[in-house]
Amino acid sequence: MSTNSRIHALPLNLANQIAAGEVIERPASVVKELVENSIDAGATHITIDIEGAGSQLIRVSDNGFGIHPEDLPLALSRHATSKLSSSEQLSHIASLGFRGEALPSISSISELTLSSRQADSDCAWQLSPKSDTITPSAHPLGTSVEVRNLFFNVPARRHFLKGNKTELHHIATTFYRLALSHFDVGFLYQPANTTTFKLPIADTLEKKQQRIAKLCGKAFITNSLYIEQQFDDIELQGWLGTAEAHRPQTDIHYFFINGRVIRDRVITHAIRQAYANLIPAGRYPAFVLYLTIPLEQVDINVHPTKHEVRFRHARLIHGLITRALQDALASEQATVTTPPKQAQQQQVPLDYIAEKSQQYQAQPLKEQQAAFGSVINLLHQRYIIADSDQGPMLLDLQLAEQSLRQQQLQQAIQTNTLRSRPILVPIRIKLNPVQYQQLSQYKESLANLAITFKTNVDSIIVESIPSLLAQVDISQLINSLLSVINDNKTTVEHLTLTLQQQCPMIAVQSMQQAESILKQLPSPDKTTNWCQILDQQTLSSLF
Repeated sequence: MSTNSRIHALPLNLANQIAAGEVIERPASVVKELVENSIDAGATHITIDIEGAGSQLIRVSDNGFGIHPEDLPLALSRHATSKLSSSEQLSHIASLGFRGEALPSISSISELTLSSRQADSDCAWQLSPKSDTITPSAHPLGTSVEVRNLFFNVPARRHFLKGNKTELHHIATTFYRLALSHFDVGFLYQPANTTTFKLPIADTLEKKQQRIAKLCGKAFITNSLYIEQQFDDIELQGWLGTAEAHRPQTDIHYFFINGRVIRDRVITHAIRQAYANLIPAGRYPAFVLYLTIPLEQVDINVHPTKHEVRFRHARLIHGLITRALQDALASEQATVTTPPKQAQQQQVPLDYIAEKSQQYQAQPLKEQQAAFGSVINLLHQRYIIADSDQGPMLLDLQLAEQSLRQQQLQQAIQTNTLRSRPILVPIRIKLNPVQYQQLSQYKESLANLAITFKTNVDSIIVESIPSLLAQVDISQLINSLLSVINDNKTTVEHLTLTLQQQCPMIAVQSMQQAESILKQLPSPDKTTNWCQILDQQTLSSLF
């Protein structure tokens, strides 16, 4: 650089091309910016046309509210936007785009044609690269942005594009994310010479699952849990692949915050921690999850691509996600592909097992303690068929584990050795004045049972529970305690019985977990309700 160089303002077109380097990495980046603009414009249907893997043509058309004719030239100037008007709005950004850089950046490295018609206009208006003035055109309500010859004037950038197959893959990945993030929008994706995707608006749970199955595969939906958790005004919901449905790659990793796809270290670590010890090393979980959080609690203005965020309470978010996923994976209460409901656990009849077990293959025999001999098979994440001195036995491991935990809970209370489990994300439970007074009166007694909470006007904030009740529904636990307190059954025996009744039945996820439970079980006797001896005919019918 010459020592005599003077500081000067960059030419506008050069500044736009530099800005394009931040937001337009490849054709997929253009698709993302244009579709997000359509969503912000209130579109309920968006069409995406692709030619030449995006380098020849990217056209995004929508039925949104359109652009005023006088604003068309302004839309292609830097830092011009309809989505932001004051600095106060920076902490409450609800739109997907707001920087006002996308359209001018794209137009500086391509031949861009912008056409739009608003509801009160007699015709559409168009701004093309061949003219600086707007002209009337034929166009339905909404907006179309046509981008041709991407990077035609920046050959160095075009040189770094990969082959058509790779660029189309990136465009498809971007489309999948956009389609999964907005079920209230219908999409038509038409890449030249490849598969066309037509996705209608998904306004019911069933239709949402159909869209996910089309984009992520039916196997994912079949082997997933629908979760729905809420803490104050933060809500987490979506589909979580079971531990057995782990994958060799991270192709089904979709996490959305307020409708925006996010790649965040806090979230990634929380999900990885939830699956810890459940999936083999080198394998990955599958998930499509949605976090709804107040706008002021998350800053999305961190990176030009808006893929990274900064949470105001990162530890709380991490704990909420980890606990919600751990509870779903550990509990059979989370029902596959349908919203979870608090339902009674019902024992599956023996004839049902005989009918359904043809799909299972016998596992290799493994040595166990003498009481039960060797394990033959694990069925339905609940039952074990084991060999024993008395003959083959059918054991209900869920019921057995629950019974074992109830005994351990009673013994720990009697010996004053009950351990507590702190709640990483404290649970707030609203109470009426009578309930509030009752719990406040027995706060110390409950603390002796490892249940601690803070009082807060019309609610309590649960801080810890007995470690043996790790998977319990805390709201249900408090309601049960209130019931016995209301009935004046507040002795240690009554409270102990109430806690025992709250011990959940846990799904048995693997043979290793089954063997661990089996080793802790006492020898069965006449009072045991979780095992029965099988005759040879019944055993034969199982395989």
